[in-house]
Amino acid sequence: MRFYIQTLQQRLDAINQLRVDRALAAMGPDFQKVYSLLSILLHFHHSMLPGYLDGNVPHGICFYSPAATHSALLDNISRQAGTVIAPPDSSERPITGVYSMGSTSSIGQNANSDLDIWVCHQSWLDKAERAQLQRKCDLLEQWAIRQGVDVNLFLIDENRFRHKKSGSGGDEDCSATQHILLLDEFYRTAVRMGGKRILWNMVPGAEETHYDEYVLSLYSRGALTPNEWLDLGGLGPLSVEEYFGASLWQLYKSIDSPYKAVMKTLLLEAYSWESPHTELLAMKSKQRLHDGEIVSFGLDPYCMMLERLTYYLTQINDMRRLDMVRRCFYLKVCEKLSKDPTGAPWRREILTQLVTSWGWGEARLKMLDDRVNWKIGQVREVHNELLDAMMQSYRNLI
Repeated sequence: MRFYIQTLQQRLDAINQLRVDRALAAMGPDFQKVYSLLSILLHFHHSMLPGYLDGNVPHGICFYSPAATHSALLDNISRQAGTVIAPPDSSERPITGVYSMGSTSSIGQNANSDLDIWVCHQSWLDKAERAQLQRKCDLLEQWAIRQGVDVNLFLIDENRFRHKKSGSGGDEDCSATQHILLLDEFYRTAVRMGGKRILWNMVPGAEETHYDEYVLSLYSRGALTPNEWLDLGGLGPLSVEEYFGASLWQLYKSIDSPYKAVMKTLLLEAYSWESPHTELLAMKSKQRLHDGEIVSFGLDPYCMMLERLTYYLTQINDMRRLDMVRRCFYLKVCEKLSKDPTGAPWRREILTQLVTSWGWGEARLKMLDDRVNWKIGQVREVHNELLDAMMQSYRNLI
């Protein structure tokens, strides 16, 4: 058992490093700077660092130490300030871990993507401490915007999903109507920027219904050490309320991100089609991790979503919407194959394989790549098609 756990941990670290590398390779220097420094700025609290405010502000990430390049930066600031910038003294620090989630590091990440980050904290923080940490996060969001990067920092109590509590407020927080779906997305897309590894990855899919008992057995046998892992709990069945709450949320989100919203709404439809024996994408991703598929394109969250939608729409013989989903995927990726390469090679390699398998020709690629010059009639036609697809999925869910 101990050897198996060590192997899984090595695989988990390998796929996490791959995702970090991909997240940085896909974006420009401003994004790279913000992404690399956020953990530092949450770990330390000093008047010469962004995110500083007076008072008792919780800071410090469990099991985190800066990279060598960041240590040099901190040393330089310390010399300028005439004082040492030191981490908090406590070994059990208030921030459990910092994780980017969503499209970050996937093929769906593009130059227009924002950065969604969960700042998971210990449940023992009181109301005043959480408020101070939220203020620090707000200041860091403002700092990131000044760097040209749109960042959303969400405070997540480590017991939030176990007790089905709502989290911090805001336009991006849909937890009042979503619980399992939000956790499903986090588990399959999370990239650990600093802090504890995610415990859920270590529990085999066959043990999901006995999640807590299996975790306790790992601790009792010494296979894992308590307090060294972020434990947000297992994935349970989806409720009717979650389906409707999530579909309404995607209708709202489609105003700004229509291609992504169409794909996510169709995923809900595919989940409901399989009900009550739905296999969440996070479960599929974890199975591939346990099977050793580390560098496989199949571990890319957006590719996995496309794979599931392709299977569903093929099974119900809906080729019209399948073609639309493929176009949504292509436009979301923003990698123009008819033009000279400018982005990360791995993104272009994946997309080239896909469009070849779809039988797309050069004319179709040029038409999609030239969408900024589409005539108003063509834009209206595409808009209506996307809206019809959203409403059809909603009717199917009903």
